[in-house]
Amino acid sequence: MERPALEVKNLKFSSGSRLIVDVPYLDLRQGECLVLFGPNGAGKSTFLRLISFLQPADSGEVYYRGQKVEMKSRQEMRKKIVYLLQKPVFFRGTVGDNLLAGLKFRKLDQKEQENRLKKIAAVFQIESLLHRRPEELSGGERQQVHLARAFILEPEFLLLDEPFNGLDVQYRDRLMADFYRLRKSTGLTTILVTHLRQEAAYLGERLAVMLNGRIVQTGTPEEISARPATAEVSGLMGHEALVEGRVVSSENGLLEIAAHGQKIFASGQHLPGEKVVLTFRPEEVILAGQQPATSVRNWFLAEVQELRPLDRMILVSLDCGFSLKAFVSRASADELGLQPGKKIWAGIKASALSTWPGSLEEQISERE
Repeated sequence: MERPALEVKNLKFSSGSRLIVDVPYLDLRQGECLVLFGPNGAGKSTFLRLISFLQPADSGEVYYRGQKVEMKSRQEMRKKIVYLLQKPVFFRGTVGDNLLAGLKFRKLDQKEQENRLKKIAAVFQIESLLHRRPEELSGGERQQVHLARAFILEPEFLLLDEPFNGLDVQYRDRLMADFYRLRKSTGLTTILVTHLRQEAAYLGERLAVMLNGRIVQTGTPEEISARPATAEVSGLMGHEALVEGRVVSSENGLLEIAAHGQKIFASGQHLPGEKVVLTFRPEEVILAGQQPATSVRNWFLAEVQELRPLDRMILVSLDCGFSLKAFVSRASADELGLQPGKKIWAGIKASALSTWPGSLEEQISERE
């Protein structure tokens, strides 16, 4: 079995009495894009600095293809890594000068430099920027050049710290699409840091969720969204707190829960009599004018409270005796005639609900 490209073991770093990073194990597989995902202040950027040897760890080891990176080999290891800071820093000169700087430092011959510059400028569509100075560029153009500087070096590992942060939506979407396409085509082994769920799901072939300096769950975006390991991970993945109730029965992982005078069926492992909180993703809620005959176990007659446009979708707030939210397309909202006060059926599969022991108040205090 092929060894991971990089492995981190027992990595720790503290600042004063505060533990910033504590990662017993994490691997990076050849050719993958691993997204380090978590809220601001979780320790993600510090983790990148530690594994790129820009900052010394208190303890722990990094392994390159099964071999421990010793102190004497760290300088050689740094040459395999390109680490892009969140905010680009440019040298004096033109955009072209900045793109070539790393190649000159690595002493590539003139023809290879010219070939790479031409190729990367075409890929990122920045030919018209090459003779301009970085201070003349817009924020999006600067970030575009920033990414191009990384790819022109053709590194073995690319580490990115919030590379699309602060860009307007249109430019961010375009740059993310360019990055996704180029990384896929080159197979560049990448770790990307973000606190945005949409970026993590779009770019990450695998996620490592970091909370308070610790990796609490790894898996594909689909796996983590479907089965979050903790209530906090559930919240990060866009799950809403639905309602608290009490388990009436449990059979083969299917729970019947009494809440607000209704029966709710959900997947989980809890005992009868146990108090639970249910969470769900608004994307999983189905809306219908009439209750359809389907395998969906949970149907609730609801009243539309509010419609809120969000990008290409509409977030619908519903009152089912408890609060519920659903995402629908604009076309679906028009077809259903959704407006405040309208009665509508809302359905949720039992498998789309996650359950956590305790009450809403306890879950909120845990997150704080």
